[in-house]
Amino acid sequence: MKIERAFILAAFLSFAGGAQAAPIGQNLFIADDAFTIEQAVADAAAQRTPEDGPTWKLLVADREAGRLIAAHATSATIEVVRKARASGATIYVCAKDLKAINATPRDLILGVHAVRGYLTVDSQVPDWERRLPWAPDRKALAVCGGT
Repeated sequence: MKIERAFILAAFLSFAGGAQAAPIGQNLFIADDAFTIEQAVADAAAQRTPEDGPTWKLLVADREAGRLIAAHATSATIEVVRKARASGATIYVCAKDLKAINATPRDLILGVHAVRGYLTVDSQVPDWERRLPWAPDRKALAVCGGT
């Protein structure tokens, strides 16, 4: 009987620990073709509560990613990035969206992090993308997936 309980407890702890290792997307706000960076930051300000903790994630994808290229960033974009970071955001951009505009992580506004999603087996994935960290949670991994 004690062995069964120990086994059940060990199985439960293994499952619970795995679930915490890759969060689904808590405190994740996404800017993409349907939702601007400004809208995502405004939603974060309106929806987050003290129970959420001091940090949150802003994932920028699709055409919004192009706004984070330092050489083309407007003062309004730089200001919204500053405001988001000051409120506790870590800002991520999908590597696939950088590739779509022929950019690399070196081209980004200071403080914006490029991340990769699920990669295909395609041999055409550039080395810089393979070296990037994974997106911060499963939802972001899915958004940033593809080639």
